[in-house]
Amino acid sequence: MKPCPSCGAQIEANEGYPFWCEHCDWNLAVPLKERQGNAWERLERKMRDTYGQALFKELQGGTELVTKQGVSERVASAYSLVVIGCSVAGFLFSLYGLFAWYRSPFIFIICLLILLFAWLSRPRPHPFPKMAILLNADEHPTTMKIFEIVAQKMGVRKGIQFALSPYYEAYTTEYGWRRARVVVIGYPLLFACTSGELTALLAHELAHCRNNDIRRSALVSHAQRILLNWCDLLDPIKDDDDEYHFSFIATLSRGIMRLLLWIPYHLLAVLIHLYWNQSQRAEYEADRMAAQLAGSQHLISLLQIIHMNDVVEPLIARHSLQKQSMTLGQHLHEAFSKLPEKEKMRIVRILERSQQSMDTTHPATHMRMAMLLHKDALPAYQISDWEYNQICQEMTDQLQEKMEHRIIDDYRAKLA
Repeated sequence: MKPCPSCGAQIEANEGYPFWCEHCDWNLAVPLKERQGNAWERLERKMRDTYGQALFKELQGGTELVTKQGVSERVASAYSLVVIGCSVAGFLFSLYGLFAWYRSPFIFIICLLILLFAWLSRPRPHPFPKMAILLNADEHPTTMKIFEIVAQKMGVRKGIQFALSPYYEAYTTEYGWRRARVVVIGYPLLFACTSGELTALLAHELAHCRNNDIRRSALVSHAQRILLNWCDLLDPIKDDDDEYHFSFIATLSRGIMRLLLWIPYHLLAVLIHLYWNQSQRAEYEADRMAAQLAGSQHLISLLQIIHMNDVVEPLIARHSLQKQSMTLGQHLHEAFSKLPEKEKMRIVRILERSQQSMDTTHPATHMRMAMLLHKDALPAYQISDWEYNQICQEMTDQLQEKMEHRIIDDYRAKLA
């Protein structure tokens, strides 16, 4: 125990973790709100905060969180079809213009640019997640059996694949023209979890599969990509080191680009206004369904450890710089099993004050925790400790070398 330099209260000091005061929040080190990024990135963060507050208040008084298609989502889908239709029309018009007005250099260049960006915005399949490894029943029988049991209990039928990623993450996505659905779990996150937290993690991602959240947003995502491509083209470059930064031509060109940017930027703003509420509602619904199976407390604990990059990154750094007696997975499991409760409290305080979330489509994490506490649910099923140890052992035996090699290479690439 040591005295707090600010309020004088006796506070616990845990070796290897930040020293802070839970009484006055001295040295809590709350990160500043993000203000950087492109115009649409700032808009996304603004929409996340605005809709998040309103939706949280609305849902606290409700009994169910239904994600069926509402009026705003129908309008967003129709709006997306118009955007995609305009992109297709622009592609066809530019093809016609290249042959009809090829003698006019200005029109020819305009048509060529429209053709290029219509081609870049074309529908194409999502690639398989980068650096991930697909799990299968032949090489990972125990893991796949347990994962499929959780899927059945979540009411998800066959057709869901599982993959392991070298990053500290978890998400559900689709890939290929057939839009195969895959639940991706990060190798570091898998070893950081307890058996109950892993159950909650799988249940949450499988809830998205059951609700078809990924497929319902595919049309909107494509329209958003089209508008983002045009924003990327028209957003003025801000380079203070440019020797022509203050020249008349540079100022005039940036002014024209800002005027042109106004069109796709506000079209994108309308799309976000229409769909952001539904995307956040889908996260609350997935949380509710996961809590019914795994229990609210396990899901809350999972949300806390997902934000603990401060614990994960030093472990990866040590493995990258010097040889260790244990595998990375064993180190992560040991570190999180001995995690002080005060460190979890610190993460909760930071989340409350910084409004952090997984990404801009998710509600603020502290609101998700508050919603789970508001409608507390006991676990109906949990992966046993023996089953969890079997999963970890199978991942270590089959994929430890590949995964740790990819994790370390990625970390060293960031340092370069």
